[in-house]
Amino acid sequence: MARGRKKMKRRSRPRGFRVLAGLEAAAYASILSRGLMGTSIIGLFGGEDIRAPLATYTGPIQYVNADGAVTLTELASSPDLALMAIMDNARANLIPMAMASIATGVSFRIAKSVLRRPLSSVQRNLINPILGKGLIRVTA
Repeated sequence: MARGRKKMKRRSRPRGFRVLAGLEAAAYASILSRGLMGTSIIGLFGGEDIRAPLATYTGPIQYVNADGAVTLTELASSPDLALMAIMDNARANLIPMAMASIATGVSFRIAKSVLRRPLSSVQRNLINPILGKGLIRVTA
């Protein structure tokens, strides 16, 4: 007797925006932007231009980045200097970034398990009746 084909499992896609996953992603993005770019996410997109040349320096024009912060405008206008600053920041902040990302992952995992019941209550009693079932998910 011939065996019948197995039915393909149907995958369900996640419904709505998950708030805790978004917060966790924002925390990781903040760790990376502070560690590599030397500024916050907002400062990365809306920061100042490349720093002015040193007033006491009389040689060829050399831009100084004393604070180590790199913005997107600096990256676009002077990629070689900006990438050097990013590499310096990466060398200096590699271990702190790794420790912060490990701590963030552990913290969010613990918070999700501890707050599971209160968050599901908020989802069930406030968000679903007001916004509907598929728009936002607060539960883990």
